[in-house]
Amino acid sequence: MRPHLLEMEAFGPYADPVTICFDTLCRDGLFLIHGSTGAGKTYLLDALCFALYGEVSGERSLKGLRSDHAPPQSLPQVSLEFSAAGGRWRVERQAACEVAKSRGQGTTSKGAKAALWRLQGGEPQPLASGVQEVGREVARLVGLDAAQFRQVILLPQGRFAEVLRARDEDREALLKTLFDTSLYERAMGWLAGQAKTAEEGLRERQRQQRHLLEQIAAAWEPWQRERQAAEEPSTELPFELLPEHLPTVQGAMGALEREAALSLDRAEARFLQAQAGLAELRGWAELWDRRHRAQARLQELTQQHGAMAALQARLALAERAETLRSSVLSEAEARQRREEAEARCGQQLERLRRLRDAASQAPDAVMALSPLELPEPPQLTAALNALAVRQGELEQLLTLAAERRQAQREVEQAQQARQEATDRIARGQALLAQEQARLDGLQQPLLQARSARDGLHGLELAAGQAARLTTALQQRQEADRQLQKASAAVLAAEAAQQQARGHQLDLRERQLQGMAARLAADLQAGEPCPVCGSRHHPQPAPEAADAVADTAMAAAERQLEETGRVLVAARSAQARVQAQLEALEGQLQAGGMTTLAAAKAEAARAVAALEAARRQAGALDALEAERQQAEQRLQHYRERLQQRENELISCRQGLAQQEKGLADLTRRIHAGLGGDHDPAALLQRIQGLMRSLESLIDAARERALALSREAEAQRRLAGDLAGAGFSDPQALLQALVPEAERLGWSRTLQQYTADQALAQGVLAELAGQELPEKRPDLPAAETLLAAADAARRDALARFTRAETALTAITGLIERHGSGAAALAAQQRQADLVQGVAARCLGQSDPHISLQRWVLSAYLEEICGYANQRLSQMTAGRYELRLSDGSGQRRGSKAGLGLRVLDAYTGEEREVSSLSGGETFQASLALALGVADTVQAHSGGVVLEALFIDEGFGSLDPDSLHLAMDELDRLREGGRMIGLISHVAALRERIRTGLEVVASERGSRVVVGTLEAA
Repeated sequence: MRPHLLEMEAFGPYADPVTICFDTLCRDGLFLIHGSTGAGKTYLLDALCFALYGEVSGERSLKGLRSDHAPPQSLPQVSLEFSAAGGRWRVERQAACEVAKSRGQGTTSKGAKAALWRLQGGEPQPLASGVQEVGREVARLVGLDAAQFRQVILLPQGRFAEVLRARDEDREALLKTLFDTSLYERAMGWLAGQAKTAEEGLRERQRQQRHLLEQIAAAWEPWQRERQAAEEPSTELPFELLPEHLPTVQGAMGALEREAALSLDRAEARFLQAQAGLAELRGWAELWDRRHRAQARLQELTQQHGAMAALQARLALAERAETLRSSVLSEAEARQRREEAEARCGQQLERLRRLRDAASQAPDAVMALSPLELPEPPQLTAALNALAVRQGELEQLLTLAAERRQAQREVEQAQQARQEATDRIARGQALLAQEQARLDGLQQPLLQARSARDGLHGLELAAGQAARLTTALQQRQEADRQLQKASAAVLAAEAAQQQARGHQLDLRERQLQGMAARLAADLQAGEPCPVCGSRHHPQPAPEAADAVADTAMAAAERQLEETGRVLVAARSAQARVQAQLEALEGQLQAGGMTTLAAAKAEAARAVAALEAARRQAGALDALEAERQQAEQRLQHYRERLQQRENELISCRQGLAQQEKGLADLTRRIHAGLGGDHDPAALLQRIQGLMRSLESLIDAARERALALSREAEAQRRLAGDLAGAGFSDPQALLQALVPEAERLGWSRTLQQYTADQALAQGVLAELAGQELPEKRPDLPAAETLLAAADAARRDALARFTRAETALTAITGLIERHGSGAAALAAQQRQADLVQGVAARCLGQSDPHISLQRWVLSAYLEEICGYANQRLSQMTAGRYELRLSDGSGQRRGSKAGLGLRVLDAYTGEEREVSSLSGGETFQASLALALGVADTVQAHSGGVVLEALFIDEGFGSLDPDSLHLAMDELDRLREGGRMIGLISHVAALRERIRTGLEVVASERGSRVVVGTLEAA
C-alpha cells in the first residue's frame, strides 16, 4: 500500500480543507512532520488510518473527530488516494457527529458514511459504499486489517514499544491480531471435541457391555428360578452376572434345552398312541351308524308305499291326456283368432266413421255407408272406387298449386333482383366517388416522393460524416481503455522492478556482511592477510548460514535487468497508445464532436433522415403506378354503372309479365276446389279415407276366414275326445299336467325305488359284521387324546422357550465377547486421542498450547528480522531473544517472553533494563521486524510506506545516526517513510516535509523544504 493524496476538512484541529500530496513529499523517499506540541501532527496519521479503516491510530474516540474550529454545519470528512493490489483507489469517509441544524436552533446527528472508487481512465468507477462494506474491501485490497496496519505501516505515539514491553499474555493477544492463527485454534477445538467424543464413545461402549450382561441375566433368571423351585442342584449364580460367569450360564442353559427336547419326544409318543386308539373307535362307530341309518330309511320307505301307488296312477292319466293337447290347443287358438278378427272389424268401422265425418267434399258412395254394422263387400268396393276418382282430381289441382308456388317464387326473385340492381347502382356511384377522392389524394405524396429523391445525395453525405465521427470516438474510447491497461502494466512493471531492486540490494548487503567470511576462507597459514597484513589468523570469521553466493547475486542482477526491459516495453506500449489517442483527439476536434453519446445521437438522426428520404423516394414508382391504376379503375366503374342501369330496366319488364301469370294460376285453382281450400290437405284426407276403407275390407276378409277355421277345429276335437275316453273338453283340461310337474313325479317314483334298493343293500352288506348293540364311546377316547395333546403342546412350548433362550444367550455372549475386544481397541484409541488433545491444549507437560507454539514461531521470526536492524543500530551490541518467562527453557519455541542479550557482558537481561534510547532502538527494530514478518506471511502484500510517531528524542547523536542509516536503507528499498518528531537534528538530515502550524482558528499544514533549526 502506498498513499498518494490525503484530503480532509473539519477533522481534529484542522477546520479548513487540507491537502497533502505524498508523491511530492516523497521524492527523496523520506519526509518529516514537525510542529509545536498539540498542533495536530498525530491527527495526520489518524486521518490516514480513519480514511482506510474508519478507525484512528491512537486512543482517541471516534465521536470527537469533528473540529471545534469548523463552522457549525461543516462535516468531518477525509479522503485518500492510494495504490494497492495493482490499481489506484480513492476512499472517502465522513465521521459520525453532531452539527447545527440548517433551520432553527439545536443540533442534528449525522451518521458515518464511506465510499470507495477505482481510479482507472477518466471517470472513477464506484466499487463499494457503506462503512462495513468499504472496510472489508479496503482490508482486502491492502492485505492488512486495522490492527495489522497500526503495527506494520503506522506506528502510533504511545504504542510504539507495545510489542517489546508487553506481558506474555498481552503479547500473545497482540500477535493474534497480527497473524491469523484461527486454524490452530480450530484445530485445538477440534481435538478437544474429538477427545470428548472418544470419551463419550468409550462410556457408550461400556454401557452397551453392561446392557448385554443385563440382557443375559434377564434371559437366564426365569430358568434359574425354575431350577431352584424344582429343588434341583444349581450353580448358585447371582442374578447380577459378571463376565466370568458367562460360560457357566451357557452350559446350564444347554442342559435345560436338551432336557426339554427329551420331554417333548415322550409327550409326542403318548399323543400318537392316543390318536391311533381314537381312530380305531371312530371306524367301528361309523359302521354302526351306517346300519342304523339303513334300518331307519327302510322303515320310512315302507310307510310311503300307498302314496307312491296313487302318484303312479295320476302320472298315467296325465300322460294319456298329453296326447290330446294339440287338438284342444288348436280349437282354442281358432276361437281366439275369430274374436280378434271381429274386434279389428269394429275398430276399422269406427275409424272410417271418424274420418268420413271429418272429411269435406267426400263422394256420395262413402257418405252412404252405415256406421252401425259391417257393410257388404260390394258397398265397400264402390266407395273405394269413388275415392280413387276424387284422388285423381285433387292430384291435378295439386300440380297447379305447385306451379303457382313456383310462379310466386319467381316473382319474389324478380323483385329481389330489381332491388339488388338498385343497390348495385348505389354502390357503384359510391365507388366512383371514392376512387375519385383516392386519385386526388395521390397528388401530395407524389410531390413529396419527387422532392425526397432530389435530396438523397446530401443526406448520404451527412450520414457518412456522422458515422466516421462515431467510429473515431469509439476508437478513442478503446484507446482510453488500452491506455489504462498500459498504465497498469507500467505500474506493475515498476513495482516488479522495485521488488527486484530491493532483492538485489538485500543480497548485496548480505554479501558485504559475509565478505569477512569469504576473505577468511582464502587465508593460508603463514600467509599475510590481504586486509590487515598479519600472518596470524587466530579467529577467522565463520561463514554465515545465509551467505550469498555469486550465482545468487548474478541471478538477482539478471532479474533486475529483465524487469528493466519489461518496464521499457510497457512504457513504449504506453507511448504508442498515447500517440494514437492524440491523433484521434485531433480528428475529433476537427469534426466538432466531443462525446460518443452526442456523436451516436447525430449519426442516428442522420441515418433516420436518410432512411426516411429513401423510403419516400423508393415509393415514387409505386405511387405513379397507383395513380395510373386509379384512373383505369375510375373509367371501369363508369362503364359498369351504365351496365347496371340497363339491367334494372330489364328486371322491371320481366317482373310485370311474371305477376300476370301468377294471377291466372290462382283463378284456375279456386275454380277446381270450389273455394279457397288447400288441395294438399283435401288430398291427404281423401287418402286417409281410402286407407281406412282398405283396412276395413281386409278385416272383413280375415273375420270370414277365422269363422271357417274355428268350426273345423271344433269338429276335430270332438272326435279325439271320444277316442281317448274323455267325456268333454273340460275333463281333458283337468287331466292335463305341465311337463315339469310330470317329470318331477317320475323322478320321485324313481328315487323311491332306488332308496329302497340302497337300504336293503347296506343291511345285506353289514349282516356279516359283528357289530355291538350299542354305539362305541368316542367322548372318552377324545378326552384322552386332548389330554395327550395338551401335554405335547406344553412340552413343545417349554422346548421352544428353552431353545429360544439358549439361542438368545449364546448370541448375547458372542456379542459381549466381540464388544469386549472392541472396547479394548476403543480404549487404546481414546487414550491416544486424549493424549494428543491434552498435549495440544497445554494440559500436559510442558503445558504450552498449539496456538502458543505457532505464535512463538512467529515471534521468533520477528526477532530474526528485528535483530538484523538492531545489530546495525546498536553496533552489534544487542540481540533480542525468546524466553518462556520462567527461566527454564523448554525449547526454542516454547514461550512468548522477550529478553535482550548484551554482547558487552555476554548475559541476557530483561528488556525493561534498557535505557530510553535503547528501548526506542529495540522497539523500532522490533516494529520493523513485525512489518517484515507480516509482509512475508500476507500473501504477497507489498509494504511501500512507514510512518513513525515520536521517539527519536531519546537517542544520542550516534544512535540517531545509526537509526537514520537503517531508515535510509528502507528508503533505498523503495519504501516511503514519514517521521513525526521534534528533534532538530532530523531537519538537518531530512530536507523535505511538512510543518503543522497551530492558531486560534485551527491548525494548518505547510508543505515544502525544511529549514535547519
